Amino acid sequence: MILQATHEKTGSVGAAWPPRYDAHNNRVKGFCTRSIGSMEEARGMFREVEDAQRAAPQATRTTVRAFVENGLVEGLRSESPIPVEASFDAGNAVGGHSIVYFGITTPSRMPPPEVTERELASVKAIQELKKTEWSQALMRIAEAGYGVCRLNGESGQQVGRLLELYQEAYQEYTFTLTLQTVGDMLNNGNIVIVGQDQKAQVVSALIAEHVELTLEHGRTVHLYELSDYATFRAHRGNGLITLMQMEAINTIRGMAGGERAIIYAEDRAPWMAVNRSSQRAGMEYCGTLMQHCVIVSDRDFGEQGRFENLNVWAHLPSRGA
Repeated sequence: MILQATHEKTGSVGAAWPPRYDAHNNRVKGFCTRSIGSMEEARGMFREVEDAQRAAPQATRTTVRAFVENGLVEGLRSESPIPVEASFDAGNAVGGHSIVYFGITTPSRMPPPEVTERELASVKAIQELKKTEWSQALMRIAEAGYGVCRLNGESGQQVGRLLELYQEAYQEYTFTLTLQTVGDMLNNGNIVIVGQDQKAQVVSALIAEHVELTLEHGRTVHLYELSDYATFRAHRGNGLITLMQMEAINTIRGMAGGERAIIYAEDRAPWMAVNRSSQRAGMEYCGTLMQHCVIVSDRDFGEQGRFENLNVWAHLPSRGA
């Protein structure tokens, strides 16, 4: 099975092979373009990763994703030269396979162990929260005077407002925030969900970043990363992100072929609110990516510097809506 990204776009999804160096995040990154069904195939993939690492000795992180046959995942946890950081069932899109994240970070880039321990303890507690019913989520924001909608053709008119939103939310981000990059996110086929106040002003946003992967024999896989969350500080704590996640999931699942889409998120581990929202929106925690990328924003725990741990969440149709 061969996978190939039809195109690359601004954003965080990324789907390139062979792996390449990302200077902004000082990492080697790639999405393997072959499904992995044996240890021999896995070793071939890792040889290509090693080539990319040798070409970028300055990188302090390597992160790779691949579709791996389910029966091989546990073996790779013990035998892989690059640790398995996260995985989730992708059988709705590629039968019998999971998406597996492999990642390794140099000691100099890692946070103090107690920081990661606090973050992992918080996500463990968050997993005990019950999913929020749609009607409850809708009632909560309505009572606070907000609404949620999808931006369609008018999204380009909101570029300035969204740039203002992201610049308040993030001191640094995984890519440079400009009118051009925000405009690219809004106008390249992604799904944009926003929260609005009583004056119809955008106060919160979520972007479901879309990448289409072409498989052997003409099949395709659609990846949607729920990402680029932001809410103006004055409007936080009203349940907007939870409902926007649910709206994005429902929108994708309701599209033609949407039941086969892969929907996931890589949430900031130092920020509990977004992880609570993912749990309440019906997503499942699947692992943590260590010091994955540049993000500087409000933090609940003691992470310092330009990089953050990210928690992987996935919406799994096989586990129910």
